Amino acid sequence: MLLVAVVLGGVSTGSAQQSKVPPPPATKAAIAEWDVALARQAAELLKSPAQWNRADNDHCPADARTYSIRCALVTVLEEAVGVRPVVPPSTKSGTTPAPLLECEFRSTGNHREGSCGPLFEEMPVFTLSRVPAVTSGTWQSGQSPTSVWAGVMWDAENVVMTEARQTVGQMTTKKYSARLIDYNNDSLTTFADLQKFFSVLHDRLIARKPSDLADEAGDSVEIEIYRNGTGVIRTYAGWYPVSSFAIRDSVVRFKIDTANEVPPSALDRKILERAATIITSDAVWNRADNRKCAPTATTWSIYCAVERAELEVTGGFHHRRPAMELVRTIVDERTKDRQYQHRLMEYNNDQSTRLDDVRTLFAEAIKRIKA
Repeated sequence: MLLVAVVLGGVSTGSAQQSKVPPPPATKAAIAEWDVALARQAAELLKSPAQWNRADNDHCPADARTYSIRCALVTVLEEAVGVRPVVPPSTKSGTTPAPLLECEFRSTGNHREGSCGPLFEEMPVFTLSRVPAVTSGTWQSGQSPTSVWAGVMWDAENVVMTEARQTVGQMTTKKYSARLIDYNNDSLTTFADLQKFFSVLHDRLIARKPSDLADEAGDSVEIEIYRNGTGVIRTYAGWYPVSSFAIRDSVVRFKIDTANEVPPSALDRKILERAATIITSDAVWNRADNRKCAPTATTWSIYCAVERAELEVTGGFHHRRPAMELVRTIVDERTKDRQYQHRLMEYNNDQSTRLDDVRTLFAEAIKRIKA
């Protein structure tokens, strides 16, 4: 594969901001082509030694004029999913509400594939199938959905970064702790090596098959729809309202409101009321949470108390259920000055957290539910 085809093929000269972002993939089969186009854009950012940043510090500034290998990839990927604007931001005052995302899924075999465009700062492609029931717990008492869909969402942009890291392993036998950064910063890496890197990356992406996604971790998703075409989509990032659900000519279409998470329901209140009765003393409070909740446990962390309550009250568990999200929100408010990576786990394990804090945490969450 000629280098010129990698660096210039299908990409205009200039910065990534001047290049046309390819349309998002709507099927697994289209992911490879989309990723190849993005890799070409990244190569365009590094078409000369003067554009190469030899000192990647794990930070990719929006106003950069030189790029490391990783930052060239990150820049084009962020532009593609809308994290980094392609045009200068508006100078108008105020903010514009996020639009409803339009989702479309077409029949492919015994399931449907499709996309909602950029979502959660990613570019996911979904596979969905109609299923008998939701498995992650009842949403509301006294209501049954007219249809339920379940499947997996794969982040198309993640493929580029995964293949890029594996390309480093193909370029050198050195063992780096952070492959893209360390290979870029290695004093023995030449500009010719960098050009070859993008050529190899290009070939790896071209060679990918849709079935390769089966070997990679996707994120589970469930959708429940009610009689008026509204419902909820349950994702790893939260639960969001769905509207305008319709099936015409075997094509499934609906909208997602990502600006407003689904609020806690009366059933969420019952979950938290039950969770509050689980941690009743220091003797049953697990102060060393690892977010693994054994069914036979005799002590519980905050996280595991909510998990157990969800299972008992709704028949299923989802770690982003509104009840759990509300508890996380209150923990955030209480610990603004602490740098937690896993809020519930670290707040639970923090030696400054007392049993009374746990009790008031659940009490506050219950009080805030208006349903």
